[in-house]
Amino acid sequence: MSEPTPWLTVEDARREVKCGAKLLYREIRAGRLRAARLGGRRDIRIHKDWIRDWLLANAKNSEVIPE
Repeated sequence: MSEPTPWLTVEDARREVKCGAKLLYREIRAGRLRAARLGGRRDIRIHKDWIRDWLLANAKNSEVIPE
């Protein structure tokens, strides 16, 4: 069995953070979310740490909403 990779496709990242792919592409284009481009225009990988950093940078200082 292969070791899990920390690199995500845009689709994997979208599922991970429960948002739309368009939002991720927009954030990458704006330079707010780091991404590695592999050859083609849409062949992108996002490291899990970069997703975490992006989420933390966009977190609002507000009260936690109970579930």
